[in-house]
Amino acid sequence: MIVYACIAPHGEVDLAPELRAAMEELGRRFAAAAPDVAVIVTPHSVHVGGHFAVVTAGNVGEWETDAEVVAALLEAPLPVLGVSYGGNDPATAEFPLDWGTEMPLEFLRPPRIVVVSPARDRPLEEHLRLGEAIAALPGRVALVASADHGHAHDPDGPYGFDPAAATYDARLQEILGSGRLDFLPLARLVEPAKADSLWQLLVLQGAVGESARADVLAYAAPTYYGMLVAEVEAQTAA
Repeated sequence: MIVYACIAPHGEVDLAPELRAAMEELGRRFAAAAPDVAVIVTPHSVHVGGHFAVVTAGNVGEWETDAEVVAALLEAPLPVLGVSYGGNDPATAEFPLDWGTEMPLEFLRPPRIVVVSPARDRPLEEHLRLGEAIAALPGRVALVASADHGHAHDPDGPYGFDPAAATYDARLQEILGSGRLDFLPLARLVEPAKADSLWQLLVLQGAVGESARADVLAYAAPTYYGMLVAEVEAQTAA
């Protein structure tokens, strides 16, 4: 059962004071929801061709993995693979902590986590189905869509400048304020905008449903990429 859901940046939130303040508020709301586990969908962990990846290692950095949630996700009727690292016994293995997971966890402090990688080479609709599988998980689950948005805001940045980055970010904010969470229209902008968020947002959409409401706490693009902090109503929560 989803008891909390959010969109959290994984970039340098101290580049804009409003972003850090928003993340601190997100952390307070997260704690109040008291989830048993946070499922973090990150674009910066391991990438497995043609499959979603779920970390099966007993720990990710300092964080304990929820083995029950991992087992349930591996049974989802989707191309999902378990991945581990280091020790050959997954229960005692420690998987590296990627920055897409690390940054949200600086503010969100769940008892256990599960790290999931989207699959950009799989159909977008399968990301919605993955979200539905997460919504059906046992226990009190928080879903964190770790996401930064357009990465082509600055001509001096690594991806250069494209006006699609600002258009993508503006359209995202419109969707979040519209009362209907349908992120699929962002697909036509994602490549020129160099956004890394569409796939995580679709997992979120599938988990909470299109009628879920969002509370955007902050948005800023102080560097070549845009960052947004939002709480999303967990309509499946009791």
